[in-house]
Amino acid sequence: MKKNFAAIFLTMTFFLFSALTVGAQPVDKVEQNLNEAWTAYNIGQYQKVLQLVQPLASDGNARAQIILGRCYENGLGVPQDMEMAAKWFRLAAEQNNSEAQVLLAYQYELGIGVPRNDATVVDLMTRAANAGNAEALFNLALYHGQGKYGFEKNPAESFRLAKLAADRGYAQAERYVGACYDYGVGVPENKTEAQVWYGKARAQGLEVEGNVFNFVREYSMP
Repeated sequence: MKKNFAAIFLTMTFFLFSALTVGAQPVDKVEQNLNEAWTAYNIGQYQKVLQLVQPLASDGNARAQIILGRCYENGLGVPQDMEMAAKWFRLAAEQNNSEAQVLLAYQYELGIGVPRNDATVVDLMTRAANAGNAEALFNLALYHGQGKYGFEKNPAESFRLAKLAADRGYAQAERYVGACYDYGVGVPENKTEAQVWYGKARAQGLEVEGNVFNFVREYSMP
């Protein structure tokens, strides 16, 4: 009986190990294809991007869906189609991908490819912010700072949210936090601290000059 049990255990272990080994190879290949696609995206080889990400996006890979959505959003390798961009961003957002939630929120904010819907903007940004997405945190900071989308103007809350984004290295938020310290908005004025945060933003190529409320979306690798 003991021999039979041992044989069964070894057989189960073998099949489990085999399944894990076989399963690891496709995962590695997917990661390789995504990295190749992102490299191709950044050097303008958009047909290669499409060849690599379309099958993965159709299989439900959120990162591939975001890259494909960006191709449609910007007309890269395909005709620009904001409805298709929204489709792929939504599929990734439904998998709780915070980057996709932010991208889809922008479309709802502008009413491009989807009907404009302020409530959906706030919902998507809030979900992304709750996941720790720095861009979403900064957007919520702007909403509170400007009194947008039903939020009352609240400089202190705006600063708090921007600081969370800045602590994650988000350059726009770093400059914003610097300005808050510089002018005493939502936080006691502190010129020394302002220069610290301006310096952090400048180190990422974002100069102090210009309106800190002019938010420029940044793309990072999904």
